[in-house]
Amino acid sequence: MRILVTNDDGIEAAGLAALAAAAGGGGRELVVVAPSAESSGSAASLGVIRDRNRVTVSVPGDECFAGIEAYSVDAPPALGVRAACSGAFGWKPNLVVSGINPGFNTGRLVLHSGTVGAVLTAASLDVCAAAFSTEAHSVLGLDTTSRVATSVIGGLVDAGLPPVAVNVNVPALPFQELRGLRFADPGTVSCDDVAFDFEGNSLALRRRRNPPPYDDRSDADLVACGLISVTVLALPWRTDTNAESRVVAAIERRWILASASCERANTTSACRGARV
Repeated sequence: MRILVTNDDGIEAAGLAALAAAAGGGGRELVVVAPSAESSGSAASLGVIRDRNRVTVSVPGDECFAGIEAYSVDAPPALGVRAACSGAFGWKPNLVVSGINPGFNTGRLVLHSGTVGAVLTAASLDVCAAAFSTEAHSVLGLDTTSRVATSVIGGLVDAGLPPVAVNVNVPALPFQELRGLRFADPGTVSCDDVAFDFEGNSLALRRRRNPPPYDDRSDADLVACGLISVTVLALPWRTDTNAESRVVAAIERRWILASASCERANTTSACRGARV
């Protein structure tokens, strides 16, 4: 099985290395293809190619990914995904995973997310894909999301890797304190947002947090309640009508197994509350 790992925060982002580690193992073949610089907010853009239709590609040092084949691309993540899915890096992936993004990708803001844009691009090329996000600036969130990613990836494999785009948001809590996993649609309001101020001859952008309450049972609402939010994103083209139900069932089974393993470890009484 071949997995492409990408992000929109750049090749040196901690979340990328964490996701690559979570995706590896079990005989899986990995390649990392990520932007050379920050590409947040790029959605599914391919960027502007100025140098005679050429994009610069470099190879990071081995210390970044412990021997995993990796490429840094001077373009948004969607371009790297399209290139990889065309076989430009030696093989075509069976699965694309994107993240781990430092900041939740919930609500209608997912329209602009480069993390989510990467998986939508993969799905448009009939490749199964999943995006992962957690609280910004949280080492704990990265660790917990890595463990959740293992279950989600396993579920997608169990479902047969249909060409769907899955968006996963994980609260920055210890794994045993997660309240469960639920499926939800994007709400009208996101957890994290962007505000603009017109200053002189420029627009100043600043990140902000939208406080609760959120739309009931929306992705943002679940995250605020300590639940993992999983969204199988609706795609603007015809898909296998059974794919979503297979993915939902398979991820739920994997999460139940992870929760049961947590209970057996008897870490804390709160661990029992993580069962779906």
